[in-house]
Amino acid sequence: MNQFLLEREGAKVKVILVAELTSAVVPELRELLCAVEEDGVREVVLDCAKTMLVDSAGLSLLLAARNSFSQPPRILRLVGVQPSLFSVLETLRLHRYLNAQME
Repeated sequence: MNQFLLEREGAKVKVILVAELTSAVVPELRELLCAVEEDGVREVVLDCAKTMLVDSAGLSLLLAARNSFSQPPRILRLVGVQPSLFSVLETLRLHRYLNAQME
């Protein structure tokens, strides 16, 4: 079963996470993000509306993806972030760095 869905619109890709962002999902998502980066994508939007849990592997992937998409005009955004996850990102002072927006 896929742990995420992909929607592409020109140079923008939306990845809808349909499960938790844990070590079980990270390798496949990392591969996808590397592929879209090489394909000239300028904006990656991670839809986290269905994601209640992010473990350390998932957090590491988010930080690595943010670093990869840090040079303008490239950007990574997290949208639909659940309040509990947003609170964790705030506590770690990562909500702004990851361009996280609550649902």
